[in-house]
Amino acid sequence: MEFVRVEDLVFEYMKTDEGGAPVATRAIDGVSFCVEKGSFTAVIGQNGSGKSTLAKNLNGLLVPTEGKVWIDGLDTTQPENIWNVRQRVAMVFQNPDNQIVSAIVEDDVAFGPENLGIDPAEIRKRVDAALEGVEMGDYKDKAPHLLSGGQKQRIAIAGAIAMQPECIVFDEPTAMLDPRGRSEVLKIALNLNRKGMTVIFITHFMEEAACADHVIVMDGGKLRMEGTPREIFAREEELKALNLDVPAAVQLASQLRARGVDLPDSILTAEELVDALTQPAPAEAAEEVSS
Repeated sequence: MEFVRVEDLVFEYMKTDEGGAPVATRAIDGVSFCVEKGSFTAVIGQNGSGKSTLAKNLNGLLVPTEGKVWIDGLDTTQPENIWNVRQRVAMVFQNPDNQIVSAIVEDDVAFGPENLGIDPAEIRKRVDAALEGVEMGDYKDKAPHLLSGGQKQRIAIAGAIAMQPECIVFDEPTAMLDPRGRSEVLKIALNLNRKGMTVIFITHFMEEAACADHVIVMDGGKLRMEGTPREIFAREEELKALNLDVPAAVQLASQLRARGVDLPDSILTAEELVDALTQPAPAEAAEEVSS
């Protein structure tokens, strides 16, 4: 079932030139795609490719200059739909410090539901469940400014979960974190998706994108490629032309093939590469069977 539909999306920022005249800068240029309900979609691209502008168009923070965005059938260009769109789609941004509004962790997580007018008893349940879901239940009485970057990001995610949206858009949530923090945030996103949450994960870490069901590649405000991770990362030369990398396992497998190692083209993860390298050659396997 389709949850997000984007058709011919154009978004322009208005700036002024040196003479003070308004000038339109096109950040998104004719983008179209769909996201299935319950799927995990990764969006990759260089800085300035339009990823974050796209993200903000998916929950009504921005509305199209041209084209349409539908969220669960709701047209985001209609002002009467914005409240319902934002209840369905929550966002987690790159810098957790910009999302924290309270001096106590549990108060911060409760902020969204309180603004929805939720009953206090229900808010208590949501806050506790959200904090447990991101493994931060023991920190509910702590001050957010005393937490690590990864812990702050988990609090921001808990705040989104407490709103009980149908979809969370993660806008480069791991960009400012160390490897451990990145791993923790990705794990939470994957767990939410396994429980049925639609996840749109914007990232410049290719190993994160490799975990998705579907990958969208942005460049210069345009959608350049889309497909499964295996389909996208098999197009290594095209990605390099867009100044994008591939997962380390894909790159190493490609280098080994160039040196004559017989490896399948479908390798995506380190585990798959290890399995392929440790499997016996066909002749050896046949000898083992005959013996």
